[in-house]
Amino acid sequence: MANVLITSPDFIRLNSNISDNLNSKVLATAIREVQENELQEITGEVMLDKLKDLIAAGVIDEDENIWYKRLLDKAQMFIVYKVIAELTVMTSLKIDNAGVVQSRDEYLDNVSIDDTFTLKHYYDAKADHYCYMLQNFILENLSHLPEITDCQCFKIRATLYSAANPSVFLGGRRGRGLWRGWPYRYQPGMNFK
Repeated sequence: MANVLITSPDFIRLNSNISDNLNSKVLATAIREVQENELQEITGEVMLDKLKDLIAAGVIDEDENIWYKRLLDKAQMFIVYKVIAELTVMTSLKIDNAGVVQSRDEYLDNVSIDDTFTLKHYYDAKADHYCYMLQNFILENLSHLPEITDCQCFKIRATLYSAANPSVFLGGRRGRGLWRGWPYRYQPGMNFK
């Protein structure tokens, strides 16, 4: 089932600002990479294989598969923005027989690598929003999605409300100041203000 794409290049083009002239081979490679790495981390391998089987058999739209279709609809928007984020880097440089090259056209200017990663970060943030919606959908509908394992549920819950790398300081003490002297120099009656 490795060759089944759960979304099409046309769906990506329709729901994004990607040019119609972008090579479908490049787009399909990005879709495959996102679904096999990023989406599989969220849904698990068993659920991803189930979706691929239903798509390959052409029965994803049937009434008995309504919950899988809803899951697919949520997953597709996550894939759209993750693919765009991957394409910003993939299309800025080209690997060919001459090595890594950057193409230039007489009327177009290529953006700097810093601007490329700024744009990638922008689309990653949009994908994170759809990831959050996808994870909540999975957790709210576990009874309809038996392929989601308990282990996968634990992984989803563990990352759903993560503040491991906030971009803003949320208050409170940081660093050594909090633990200075504790517990080695603690004496009864010490004040920890």
